[in-house]
Amino acid sequence: MNSTSNAYAQKDFCEKFRISVEDYHRMGEIGIFDHQPRVELIDGEILVRSPISPYHNSHVDKVAQFFFSRLTGKANIRTQGSVRLDNYSEPEPDISILKFRENFYSDRQPGPEDILLMVEVSLETLAKDRTLKLEKYARSGIPEYWIVIPEEEIVEVYRRPKDGAYQEKNTYGKGDTWQFKAFNLEVKGSDLLI
Repeated sequence: MNSTSNAYAQKDFCEKFRISVEDYHRMGEIGIFDHQPRVELIDGEILVRSPISPYHNSHVDKVAQFFFSRLTGKANIRTQGSVRLDNYSEPEPDISILKFRENFYSDRQPGPEDILLMVEVSLETLAKDRTLKLEKYARSGIPEYWIVIPEEEIVEVYRRPKDGAYQEKNTYGKGDTWQFKAFNLEVKGSDLLI
């Protein structure tokens, strides 16, 4: 073994190459993801998203219908669309409640300053939603993050991000009531859970 290959053998190769949002978009434009599973970008890593089952879709639809019926004209409700959190993250949450813009963000991706609430319906992705996404959304300053967990018939509500972590967590069942703070909107667990 020569000295160059020996140096490589001893080097720690734990560093990751991070993809920027711009590179991610270019990859999509040239068709790299055309015949691949659904993906999203978190902290420069391309993550495969779970396939959407009818059961998952039904909960996303129920959550979306609830917000559309109460916030149309007051907020933009984005269903399974992307938002840009920083130069290396463009997740696609199941529901994003955004500050109202008449052009529906046609000129740019909404950023953390535009996001009032992110909602994930969690079937196969609970571990990721409670760790990776929870931490990313808190670090980005998203004021509220909800995880709808149909299998347990609960909704976890995270609020008050500070220093990269949510300071408040509450868990609600189908019969419980809480408020979406941005609009003082009363929400029941049964509004979101089938």
